[in-house]
Amino acid sequence: MNIAVSSWSFHTELYKGTLRLDHVPFRVYDLGYRAVELQDMFLWPKPPGRIARLFGRKPAPIDPHYYDRKALLRVRLNRLRSATRLVCWSIDSNLTASGQEQVAYLASAIEAAHFLGAPLLRLTMGGEKNDRAAFDRAISLMSSILPVAIASGVKLSIENHGGLSDEPDTLVEFVQRFHSPYLGVCLDFGNFDSHVEVGVKKLAPHAIHVHAKSRAFDASGEETSIDYKMCLGTLKLAGYDGVISIEYEGDGDPAAGIHKTRDLVEKYW
Repeated sequence: MNIAVSSWSFHTELYKGTLRLDHVPFRVYDLGYRAVELQDMFLWPKPPGRIARLFGRKPAPIDPHYYDRKALLRVRLNRLRSATRLVCWSIDSNLTASGQEQVAYLASAIEAAHFLGAPLLRLTMGGEKNDRAAFDRAISLMSSILPVAIASGVKLSIENHGGLSDEPDTLVEFVQRFHSPYLGVCLDFGNFDSHVEVGVKKLAPHAIHVHAKSRAFDASGEETSIDYKMCLGTLKLAGYDGVISIEYEGDGDPAAGIHKTRDLVEKYW
């Protein structure tokens, strides 16, 4: 079982600019972990300075269709210097979008993942639940971009993360259309609106990446809103042997939340 830490666990500091994305691998290493997942949404070339932070200003959002090469290089070098392994480059995509802009973004993200040494790119589907026209557009876009990923040696994992992917059956149908070892599901324990056990059972056999989300814990160390025993037991029965990436998004010290999540994973794996 491989445990990684997602940069989302440090989102408060990253949004404020008190932590840079290229410094996250060092932070993860200092906490005792050797694998990291990074989000491109924090890849701004220049974080806010002290004065900007004093007034509560956030960094200007990155152009989602253009990666700053120097910023990518800093991430790559610091990941190597920190002796951590990059298991996933994570982006917020919209597979239902029409036109070439989204295709160009996905191609750039695949190229970036390859440059950074990430074997996997996490995607989001976008669209609206049960919109079959949007589903067909997503199929068309994936037909264009999957060969690029295969040629680059980068697997694509689509997260159950709102929109079309809110319905597990839709997400399963989508990945099964392609029958490719380079396309699968990124299963997030905390992204189900209802019928969590049913959703996890449907998605687990197709999972090639997993987000162990956590927000709060009770006195016994259990996550208060997610049944980790059920989620991890289902994953094991499905034969999952990939990475489990910790996404702590609760209050307080992220280090404490990360360690408590790891303890739950190790308890039930």
